[in-house]
Amino acid sequence: MKFFSYFVLVLVVVAVIFGSTEAKPSWLKKRLKAAENGVRRVRDRAQENLPVVAGYVGVAAQAGLLPGK
Repeated sequence: MKFFSYFVLVLVVVAVIFGSTEAKPSWLKKRLKAAENGVRRVRDRAQENLPVVAGYVGVAAQAGLLPGK
């Protein structure tokens, strides 16, 4: 029974926090935008460097450095 009470309390807190983000631009929206930009940069760099990493994996597999390949 305690778990249900804690669960409802957490849901209410989350609803209050995220319910206010739609009403006005807040610090949370700015933080989420900055995090989104950071994730986008990481994704773009990973796509750029994937062929390089794949080449190293192929060389390591031929040298016998990777188990199971």
